[in-house]
Amino acid sequence: MLLGFFTEEGYEKLFADIAANADKYLSDEEWLPEYFSGTDYYKMSIVEVGKFTPAYTPGKKDDTQKTSEDLVNTRLIYGAFKNLTPLQASNKYMWTYLCHAVPEYQKYIRDRWLQETRENTIKNRFFVTTPGSLLNDNALSRLWWYGYLTYDESNSNPYALTEVLLTNQTICTDVMDTLNRMNPERMKGVLLAIKDFKNELDGSEGITEYFRECKKYLNHYAAVTALEFLDSSEIRDLAFNYMKKLHELKLSGGTTSKKKVKNI
Repeated sequence: MLLGFFTEEGYEKLFADIAANADKYLSDEEWLPEYFSGTDYYKMSIVEVGKFTPAYTPGKKDDTQKTSEDLVNTRLIYGAFKNLTPLQASNKYMWTYLCHAVPEYQKYIRDRWLQETRENTIKNRFFVTTPGSLLNDNALSRLWWYGYLTYDESNSNPYALTEVLLTNQTICTDVMDTLNRMNPERMKGVLLAIKDFKNELDGSEGITEYFRECKKYLNHYAAVTALEFLDSSEIRDLAFNYMKKLHELKLSGGTTSKKKVKNI
């Protein structure tokens, strides 16, 4: 199928009227044509992709169910839309259009996030407003980027790192919030560190607290050091060793605060 996208004017008008249109987002009725009054509010691109149908069980979900469905849908959308380039997949008008104009996507978003009208939820899940929202918030674009940044065709399971990313909702958000997020090589290093450290813990405790501190460390490290000179194995060692030091400190009676970890 061909992908559509809002015109800039169409996007801006819709974004400005979120509050006025809030109740419409709860409805199954098609409302965009009437709202735009016959004006040319979207265009069709020349980009052809496969068909993506979200897989989910309707109803309220806990974090484990959400993470499980995110993994399934990441595989589905990236598999269908794999021929998108990163530049094309950064088009906020395309993702916003898909979230508004395709009924099966609207139903998925309503079921996952919109149990009642919330203007901020509409803004975050139906629109793309910042590079960060492209990766972490928009209901569809985030899934594609999860796939793009973790897919490894050289692996017998090309989605092995995707599974690590989607360990849980907090880990996923924190990984995507590091300064490594737009570079697949650095992302691979971070995810390998999480995978290896989870094996190190061997189920004795969760990894979320450790990686949250590690994320702060990596962001600080990236702010003062040129990470482009480090390959995935070096990034892996950097993150793994930091979390291991945190764990050793905790076992010795300290805390997981990064202030306690020195000379890594």
